Amino acid sequence: MERGTGTYTVTLGRAFVLGATSILSGATQELASAIEAVGIRRKLAAGVVLFHEGDPGDSLYMVQQGTIEISVHAADGRKLALDMVRGGEAFGEIALFGGNRTATARALDDCALLAIHRTDVLETLRRRPDLALQFIDLLCTRLREVSDKLTERAFRPVSGRLASRLLYLDAKVGRNGQVAVSQSDLADFVGATREGAAKVLATWRLRNWVELSRGSVRILDRMALDRIRRGFDE
Repeated sequence: MERGTGTYTVTLGRAFVLGATSILSGATQELASAIEAVGIRRKLAAGVVLFHEGDPGDSLYMVQQGTIEISVHAADGRKLALDMVRGGEAFGEIALFGGNRTATARALDDCALLAIHRTDVLETLRRRPDLALQFIDLLCTRLREVSDKLTERAFRPVSGRLASRLLYLDAKVGRNGQVAVSQSDLADFVGATREGAAKVLATWRLRNWVELSRGSVRILDRMALDRIRRGFDE
């Protein structure tokens, strides 16, 4: 494994700042570059689990290439997929502050990652207290985002959660409105039963809002789904 060079850091800095799911998505270029500079490159083959929920954690990761699925599992084995992380985005940030992994990370395809270890980040922040204050601000923002997601899962109906997730996945991995996600996986993403998700999707299909096929959903009416996402026409 190879540490990032100065050129490497400059190349990836913009992507790191723009990573929508990363704790560093709102970071300044200076902070993002300082943290990336201590990163170590590694590769992960499709299907391989990078870490399991409950494993000790000591690093965050940035995705250069490929897609990482983040999920949690119930005691009865049911899976809840929380997110899909792609190029320019980071995950595993909680490990920077100690404790065990709170979710499982698995490669959906061949991935190239940048591993950023806790000790290296903390040493960088010790040398630059001004950057440490930035990092604390970003952590607070990240915690608010997590709180908002938990509130949505607790109080939003399945239709609202489905619409929100479909639009999110379309913006992130969709191609011309086609989102490569099965109904089962989509149900996992929103914390619903497969039957409950299928019922909502069937209704949307009858209204010509979506088109369903094996392993994918095509969005035909984004405005209709956006109304559902915002709490109208539930």
